[in-house]
Amino acid sequence: MRMYDVIVVGGGIIGCSVAWQLSKLEKKVLVIERTDVASGSAGATDGVVGYHTKKPGVQLDLAVQSIEMFKTLGQELGMDVEYELNAGGLQPVEDKEQWDMLSAMVEEQRKSGVDIRMISAEEACAIEPNLSKDIYGALYSPTSGKVNPLNLTVAYARAAKKLGAEIMTNTEVTGFIIEDGRCKGVMTSKGEFRADAVVNACGSWAGKVAKLAGLDLPIKPRKGQLAVTEPIGPYLKATVQCARYNVIKFRPETIKDQTVLKLGASLSIEQTENGGLIIGGTREFVDYEGENTFEGIEAMMQRAVRFFPALKDVSVIRFFSGFRPYTPDGLSLMGEVKTLPGFYMAAGHEGDGIALSPITGKLMAELIVYGKCSYDISDFSPNRFLTEEG
Repeated sequence: MRMYDVIVVGGGIIGCSVAWQLSKLEKKVLVIERTDVASGSAGATDGVVGYHTKKPGVQLDLAVQSIEMFKTLGQELGMDVEYELNAGGLQPVEDKEQWDMLSAMVEEQRKSGVDIRMISAEEACAIEPNLSKDIYGALYSPTSGKVNPLNLTVAYARAAKKLGAEIMTNTEVTGFIIEDGRCKGVMTSKGEFRADAVVNACGSWAGKVAKLAGLDLPIKPRKGQLAVTEPIGPYLKATVQCARYNVIKFRPETIKDQTVLKLGASLSIEQTENGGLIIGGTREFVDYEGENTFEGIEAMMQRAVRFFPALKDVSVIRFFSGFRPYTPDGLSLMGEVKTLPGFYMAAGHEGDGIALSPITGKLMAELIVYGKCSYDISDFSPNRFLTEEG
């Protein structure tokens, strides 16, 4: 039976970031992945790295630190992650009700010292000339950026391996080794492996994996459907989400249309380096049913054409979907589980995992190695969801 300092369960963007940071601190790390690296959320999402889609308060404060790390991340990892600083983030608003809601959110977000503002329809169309002029105004974050999430995940994994980490793919965790009330390792389809610490970084599957350790943590999958268009000429510089994106994320109780609420139907769109557009905008609770649906695709594409009319003549080359790890309070779970020492959670970031991956890896590594973090993450503790009985 092989011994490691830390075993990370999950080879997605969070797990690979944690593994890299631990390896930088000279820890012997094993990453165990059920399928392949970046096969979960990181392989089925856009690459928005911005403040304006983050929940005001501790989540946004954490994002500020994480996004600062992106400036040198590609250089540190030794790989081009296609990070574009100051691409801009735009959320067109359709009516005064949305304007008032986003204005209130912006006021709270600005308390974290970020540059987010409400602008006129004319200003929004000057920033993105292909945007429909039939809007009320827009939220604008000039410092928002974007990254290639697949490249970033692979870069974390490669950098960790260069420092000695082992990555075991196509390996399923079937249980945990618990002795004297402490997690001492994992049981897998390829045998048992021991470590001083185990990190559950399984994204949308983190709740299921936690149950194998006897823990009931409320992380569940939320499906997002996406489309990829044929490459076209320069069309869109900023990352764009319609205002409904933030409303559904932070104020779902205000949505009156039950179909919109069920689908979480909004819009998120960006143009990649190769010219293709990634179009998304659903947030659905359908357990692990991952198929694309006509209902979801129709809602998503209608929103795309509503804000970018010329897209009606652009061909879509594929549709796909992925899961995001939802938590009831919109905050991720980061830290050691008090009822099971040696077992750590690093999951539940939902749509914020790409942007928060650098800081999550850094803080989790610090916590495991030093017993404390350089930034207080007590608000993200998994223990907030434990019952009195544990």
